[in-house]
Amino acid sequence: MNKILLAAAALVAVNSATAAVKVSGIFSDDMVLQRGKPVPVWGTAEPGEEVKVAFAGKTAAAKTGADGRFKVVLPPLDALKTGGELTVEGANKIVFKNVVVGDVWLVSGQSNSEMSFSWGIINGKEEMAKAKDYPNIRAVKFRHETSIFPSAGEPCCGKWVVATEKTLGGITAEGYFMAREINAKTGIPIGILDDNWSGCRIEPFVCAEGLRLVPELKNDSDGVVKARAAMVDWCCRIAAHKEDGRFDQAGRMPSGGGNWTVQHNAMIEPIVDFPICGATWYQGCSNGNEGMSYAKKLEALIGGWRAKWGYEFPFYIVQLASYTAKTDDPAGGNGYAKIRNAMRIAAQTIPKTGLAVAIDIGNAKDIHPKNKYDVGYRLSLWARRDVYGEKDLVVSGPLYKSMKVEDGKIRLSFDHVGSGLMAAEKGPDTPGIAPTPCELGDDKLKGFAIAGADKRWYWANAEIDGKDVVVSAEEVPVPVAVRYAFRANPMGDCNLYNKEGLPASPFRTDDW
Repeated sequence: MNKILLAAAALVAVNSATAAVKVSGIFSDDMVLQRGKPVPVWGTAEPGEEVKVAFAGKTAAAKTGADGRFKVVLPPLDALKTGGELTVEGANKIVFKNVVVGDVWLVSGQSNSEMSFSWGIINGKEEMAKAKDYPNIRAVKFRHETSIFPSAGEPCCGKWVVATEKTLGGITAEGYFMAREINAKTGIPIGILDDNWSGCRIEPFVCAEGLRLVPELKNDSDGVVKARAAMVDWCCRIAAHKEDGRFDQAGRMPSGGGNWTVQHNAMIEPIVDFPICGATWYQGCSNGNEGMSYAKKLEALIGGWRAKWGYEFPFYIVQLASYTAKTDDPAGGNGYAKIRNAMRIAAQTIPKTGLAVAIDIGNAKDIHPKNKYDVGYRLSLWARRDVYGEKDLVVSGPLYKSMKVEDGKIRLSFDHVGSGLMAAEKGPDTPGIAPTPCELGDDKLKGFAIAGADKRWYWANAEIDGKDVVVSAEEVPVPVAVRYAFRANPMGDCNLYNKEGLPASPFRTDDW
């Protein structure tokens, strides 16, 4: 493997020796640097040249290597709300203006993550007009690129921009709303690495190191190794025939590896030296037929990215919203039901992760629900507790914890009960509006199904009992399992919330 990677590095290396200092494209005017961590600044210059970096009263220097590359590391920086100048100086001088220091969040996934205000976000015009009040939210957008090998070259990104009414048309709405909530509460500048790909699966964003962390994905990891080896061999054959021009003797360019890692290699790998505060992941539609296999892929994604950055940063997952036509089958299991459950389990078992439940803000006819405010708000709750010190904050709706059979009924216990459970209803297209508690006498919980050992499912009676929910059905005198909102589109038929107004996640207690 090491030989393959060394060969790959040689293949993708660029002759970077140059008389002028050049800095990686992730650095530009208006950028946000991560507070509280050493900040590397890297690029190319003449081999052996000393490069100095200065910012906010701190300086550091380093010499370029024989390959013309340098990395200067500034000491950890405090939050800085007033933009300053960062200078990089060698044979020439580069000045980056309006640079602030705060928290940088990597926002990744597929189209629901990439979805900007230009997609028709609910109340979008009014929300965009508010951007003038938040000058310290900035973002940098990444292009869609792939590579079989991890790239040490230029990141595929544009320039940093301040989030304004004019620029929000090209910035992730989910990420912006999360950033705005955090900035409004803390005043800390927030930077968004808007690094996603509409229509993508999870596999291309997983790095090879992450694959090796999950034994269940060994075959896929081996496939990546073989694909890279085949590409190295092909390139060597190309080189062997270069002089006589017989390129066709090298054969067709190989493929393979199941597209694992190729987006990570081009879109994530070049920025792993850029410190971040945490990451969000809003993806799954393209893997929507999966169940627990997706939880393993999330484990590889998260573990790999954390290994690349070198620390265990917070990672928050957006659970897929309701979509497609409603059905009446109590067994459910159709559409995104299984992958939602896998997301829940991953978020409850992988350290320092969280789940933003969106089951109540979907759209039967639109895979891209336009209510992105509530998504960003629910993500921000996790960050406000984990990163910004609001220790008593309720960050989630009820998440299934355990069950107990008693007297022909099943008692369900939950994490994140908050100040109590309630039956409530929320309009999916009413961003920022709390769910309305059901009237007494009309507060029956919906969406629960129950089964016995025969694995036949029936709609259940479900009642709140303190911090628990008790579920039963006359047809099932000896129950063994429960499912809640375990369907493609349970909106209107899943009404369990905590009193903080956050919805319960769909779940199943069985593994049939």
